[in-house]
Amino acid sequence: MNKRNDNIIREVIKTKPNIISYIMHFCLLLFIFVLLFYTMKFFNMTFSILLFELASNNIFHIIALSNILVWFAFYLILRGITNKPRLSLAIVIGIEVVFDIINYVVLVIRGSGVTLADIKAVQTALSVSHTTNFSFEARGLCGIVLLTVLLIVFIIARKLFVVVKDNWKIRCVKIISGVLILFALSISNVYKTYIIWDINETYRVLGTPLTLLRMFQDIYVKVPDGYDKDESEAFLKSYESSIESQESTSEDPNIVVIINESFCDYYHIYNEGYTDPIPYFTELSNSNNVISGTVYSSSFGGQTSNIEYEFLTQNSIRILPVGSYMFQQYITKPVSSSLVSSLKQRGYKTSAIHPWESFAYSRDKIYRLFGFDNIKFKNDIEELKPNFNNVFPDDRSTYTELISQINQKKPDEKIFEYVLTVQNHIGFNNPDPNQITYHDDNTTNVYLQLIHESSEALREVIEELEKKDEKYILLFFGDHQPNMDGGNNYKTRGIEHYETPFVIWANYDIEEKHNIKTSTIFLQNYLLEAAGLPKTAMNNYINTLMKDYDAITPMYCIDSNGKVLREEDYRTDDKLLQYNRIDYYRAFDMD
Repeated sequence: MNKRNDNIIREVIKTKPNIISYIMHFCLLLFIFVLLFYTMKFFNMTFSILLFELASNNIFHIIALSNILVWFAFYLILRGITNKPRLSLAIVIGIEVVFDIINYVVLVIRGSGVTLADIKAVQTALSVSHTTNFSFEARGLCGIVLLTVLLIVFIIARKLFVVVKDNWKIRCVKIISGVLILFALSISNVYKTYIIWDINETYRVLGTPLTLLRMFQDIYVKVPDGYDKDESEAFLKSYESSIESQESTSEDPNIVVIINESFCDYYHIYNEGYTDPIPYFTELSNSNNVISGTVYSSSFGGQTSNIEYEFLTQNSIRILPVGSYMFQQYITKPVSSSLVSSLKQRGYKTSAIHPWESFAYSRDKIYRLFGFDNIKFKNDIEELKPNFNNVFPDDRSTYTELISQINQKKPDEKIFEYVLTVQNHIGFNNPDPNQITYHDDNTTNVYLQLIHESSEALREVIEELEKKDEKYILLFFGDHQPNMDGGNNYKTRGIEHYETPFVIWANYDIEEKHNIKTSTIFLQNYLLEAAGLPKTAMNNYINTLMKDYDAITPMYCIDSNGKVLREEDYRTDDKLLQYNRIDYYRAFDMD
């Protein structure tokens, strides 16, 4: 009789859950979401930092609670839609876990986590992913262990969840409740006051759900304070020169610009290595008849297309949401004001060479919108050769195409040759046995061997241009540093992590300058000044900024006295606020 009664009770509980069942259901949800939160944390921070957080924070601190509420809200919405609690929870866990693993892999490979803009860059990422060696770090392995525990708990406890078929009214209540929770979080200050300067730091502090909410908040470019289209147009016109439309003359030099992938003076910046791997470049930078120095990049470890954009337009990416790609997100019509357009207006024939896939960062479309007359990508260039390290074409064979195009020019033509290399792209795995060893660490050694080859390939370009009777001027600079030191936290990443060298050389006399400190948006002015070419209104305006600042980047500013300031220390500067307005006008509002 007692056994029969027990069975009856079980059936009653199964069909009509009591308050204890619901409490147990909620506690299981909470426990799984807490496990999910710290699984996510393992993938986003080092083990030591996580232990420090656990020791210094209550497990239900506001950030943890907010992330859990996001998951709970989506769980309620899915449960209202599917009427299946276990399936709803599995979907929430699955999406979070898959995203965290992808984010972790991307972070390890390139040094920065996933941004919303990376969705549009996925094809580019896949095209270079096979050149990298990936291995889980300790935190990743810990994350996998905790993830395994999470899955075991879910499997064992799944039968303890309350499973009832709700009517449509209750399902609607759950959906509305989930939406209201998300709305309340979206208007709260839990994440809105956090400024994203480093995406890795944001993931570490806020967690994945709140970081994504924070990025969605900035999905559209904000109009700068005090912006007025007519005022910005009039302001820029006040800098126009009467000689902007002059046609080229015999005194105008032919122009070559080489942006060299991940090229930096690693040996001198970090004092690491046995010998200088780029002796020719070092000698060239200090020789007569050159302009040389340091350019402070606006990115670290990637986002080359943003550096191209800054150099060609003199617009800064500092007004864009973090992780944005100007090429893939915002350029939708012909770019009317750039180095390409001003040289074309002066009669130059313009050419772009990039020895990699045309779809990378949508360059096939964007180079056409910039107005280049001739564009060549990997499939358009014969006899490209891979470097010793991986499948990326080496600089030498890229420059062979450059010299070939130069040799085909007509005597009365003036040309602008724009070259973006790819040899030194991240994925430093296979050393060259025919080179000397520059460093004990294999990854660093391979990188140093690669930039040695870049330096020697540049020598060959200059030797070819020295033979020319016509005037040639060449600008060479690195787009950004590779992620070699594992520095993923903007608070510990110093300004030296954004240093790359540049040199302007000519086969005729120019006024030499050394030890210049500048940034990508200023390089165009140095080039035009050395070339003796007239400047556009934007060039003239940039000249006024250069009187007050040596360099302007999204992370740092160097004033004319050499003082280094972080962006948060100078974001209210009136001159920079004006530059933001001009930047916005030229990028998004210019007819």
